[in-house]
Amino acid sequence: MARKSLLRGERNFRWRSPNVSRVENLSDIVFALVLSFAAAQSIPTSFADLADLWRDAIAFAACFALILTIWHTHHAFFRRYEIEDAYTVFLNSVLLLLILVFVYPLRLMADFVVTFYTGGYEQTGANPVLSFGQVKYLYLIFGSFYIGVQVIFALLYAHALRMGAAIDLNSRERSYTRYEIEVALGIVAITGLVIALAFFGPQPWSAMSGVLFALIVLITWVCGIRAERRLTSSGAGGVTPSL
Repeated sequence: MARKSLLRGERNFRWRSPNVSRVENLSDIVFALVLSFAAAQSIPTSFADLADLWRDAIAFAACFALILTIWHTHHAFFRRYEIEDAYTVFLNSVLLLLILVFVYPLRLMADFVVTFYTGGYEQTGANPVLSFGQVKYLYLIFGSFYIGVQVIFALLYAHALRMGAAIDLNSRERSYTRYEIEVALGIVAITGLVIALAFFGPQPWSAMSGVLFALIVLITWVCGIRAERRLTSSGAGGVTPSL
């Protein structure tokens, strides 16, 4: 009974899966490996590195936060829908591959951003690891993987929406499944804008194009309003998931 009380769900979703599947077990192992890879790059090899460890700590914290956000989205999907057909397993496998590779440009991006905004670069902008001329390519590599991750989530949630009748999605769950798709596609659009500004914006402002990721907050807010309006227009605004 105690276990059931922890699986009642969320405000907008019932949690259909009471147990962690083998697919999720494998996924959790991969996410743990990714966090280990990100942390391993912070190990100091000299006293100078140790003295500068605070920058590495901030960069790792940023990586940890983003990876944890991706993990939570992944975790919620399987709790909400309990879908493990061949198509879902395939998309999940592609997602895990992207995450494993994504950690490297993510960590380099975090190192660049922290160094850039904490005055770690010389006035010329030169750096042994990364120069301003190379930043646009870093945005391209990082952005490509981030777009890939969000496209996979959009496909997963679109698949869940198509199976709505089979898994008994109610009106609120359908609306908020569409919300997840819209948020993922919104992040894809923002990431594309960041890459475009990095390539075509003037230096050094092009190196700051990543600040546009703050628009994700606006995207989620707008998509939330759209989800509630869909419910209101369909007359299902008061429908909440049964526990």
